[in-house]
Amino acid sequence: MMNMSRRTFLGAGASAAVAGIGALNTAAAGAETVPEQDAASSPRLLCAPVTRGHLRPYDHRFALAEGIAGWRRELDDERRIGSRLLWLSHVAPALDDPAADTLKAVFDACAERDMGVIIETGHTPGWYIHRDLARERAEARRVCGLLAERYGEHPAFHAWYLHHEIYMAWDDFGAYIDDLFPALVEACREALPEKPVTLSPFFILDKDKVFGDFRYPEPEEYGEYWARLIRRSGLDIIMLQDSGEHFSYVTMDQRRPFFKAMRRACDEAGAMLWGNVETAEMVVESIEAYVARYGRIHHSRAEGIPWRNVPLDRLEQKLRLAAEYCANIVSWGYYQFGRPVLGPEARTWYEAYRHYYERVTAQG
Repeated sequence: MMNMSRRTFLGAGASAAVAGIGALNTAAAGAETVPEQDAASSPRLLCAPVTRGHLRPYDHRFALAEGIAGWRRELDDERRIGSRLLWLSHVAPALDDPAADTLKAVFDACAERDMGVIIETGHTPGWYIHRDLARERAEARRVCGLLAERYGEHPAFHAWYLHHEIYMAWDDFGAYIDDLFPALVEACREALPEKPVTLSPFFILDKDKVFGDFRYPEPEEYGEYWARLIRRSGLDIIMLQDSGEHFSYVTMDQRRPFFKAMRRACDEAGAMLWGNVETAEMVVESIEAYVARYGRIHHSRAEGIPWRNVPLDRLEQKLRLAAEYCANIVSWGYYQFGRPVLGPEARTWYEAYRHYYERVTAQG
C-alpha cells in the first residue's frame, strides 16, 4: 500500500505461501511448508507468517542513476528475507521514457532470482476527485497495453495491481467505483487475460470521526460490500491492508473482525485473500493521546507524528493474524523504513527480521 495514496484519498474527500514466480495459488508446487503448530494453543495458519513481497514505487531516476547493479542489491536484500514478489507502483514514468527501458532489466533480475513482478496498471492524478470513468479506463488500457507489449511474455510477469485503494464507497462515489473497478479489470484482461488482477483495500477503525467525516462500516457491512464488489468486478486477489489508520495503538482484536469479514467475502465471490501487513507504523499510544497531541484532524495533516519499523514481537503478532485468514502475505513499509541501505536503525530492524524469517521457515 502506498501510504500517501491512502492518506491523500482520505484527506481529500489455501495453505502454503507463494513460492516462486509460477505459483498463483496455495497448492503451488515447491511452496514452503507452514511451520508446525500446536493445535491446542494456536489457530491454524494458512501460510507461513512471513512477508513474500514488498510494495515500492518504481523509481525510474534511481534505475537510470544506479543501473541494474543498484536493483540487484535491492532485490538480493529482499530475497534474503524471503521475498518472492516485487510489487511495483507508479511505473508510468518508466514506460513514457522512449530513451531508456529500465524496467526490462528489473524483470530480468527478478527472473534470475525466481521472483515475480506484480505491477500497477496506471492511474490519473485525483482519480477519486474527478471521477472520470472514460479517462481512467483509457489510462489503464494505455498502461496495460504497453506493459503487455513489452513484458507480457516475460517469465517474471506475475500479476496486475490496481492502484485505486478504497475501504468502502457510497452514493455517487459508490456508483463510480461500481463502474470503475470492472472497467479496470477488463483493461487487464484485454491486455493479458491469463494474469490475475489484484487490489489492496483497507479498513478504518475511527468510529468517532476523529480523522474526519468518514462513514464507519461495521465488519458485517464491510464484508457484504466487498463480496458484491469483488463478484461484480472479477477481481482475483484481494491484498487486505492490516493497518486501520497506521497507528501503533491498533490491536489485533481490532483488526481480526475485518480479516474475518474479508475472508468470507473472498470465499463467497471466488477470490483469493492475501494479507498486506504493514511493517511500519506511526507511534501514538492511544486515540486519546492522538487527540490531546494533534487535535481532531486527519493524520495526514498532523505534523510531527513519528514513524518506526514495527517491533518484531508486534510484527509477529500481525503476521500470524494475517496468516490465519490469508493464503499469502505481502507488505508495505519496508521500502520507506526497513531497507538496510537507509541507515543503522533500518539495518538493525532488517537483521532482526531476517533472523525471525530464518527461525520461522526453519520450523517447517
